[in-house]
Amino acid sequence: MALLQWSDELSVGIDIIDKQHMILMRAINLLALAIEKNSERELLEAIFKTLADYTVTHFAYEEKLFDHFDYPQSIEHKKDHQALRDKVSVLKDRFDAGEDNLGPQVLKFLVEWLTKHILGKDKRYASFILEGMERQGKNLS
Repeated sequence: MALLQWSDELSVGIDIIDKQHMILMRAINLLALAIEKNSERELLEAIFKTLADYTVTHFAYEEKLFDHFDYPQSIEHKKDHQALRDKVSVLKDRFDAGEDNLGPQVLKFLVEWLTKHILGKDKRYASFILEGMERQGKNLS
């Protein structure tokens, strides 16, 4: 069973952002499965790297929207993004140094962070961005 499951409650109403969130959730679920099955270190490393890289891609897209639509809480939201990048970097350094028992800690952190972030911060920007898109006649799906 998947650790994270998509629900309408998690939707921010911006199709491309929802799809990106679904990809992040799938990557977290894949990491959970790999940990549960005691997969090889190389597989865990590849999944962790993919997850970290895609997070950067997703954040860049969100931040581009913030800048384009002059989102007033942009600075605070970008700080949250940077805090996650910093935390993931620390966890990756620990993993690279040979700390193999990080899996459960990483999963707990990512699940809590992603769910809290989507339901809190991302839901807040969504209505602002959707209104801006409507004003400009844009569809970012």
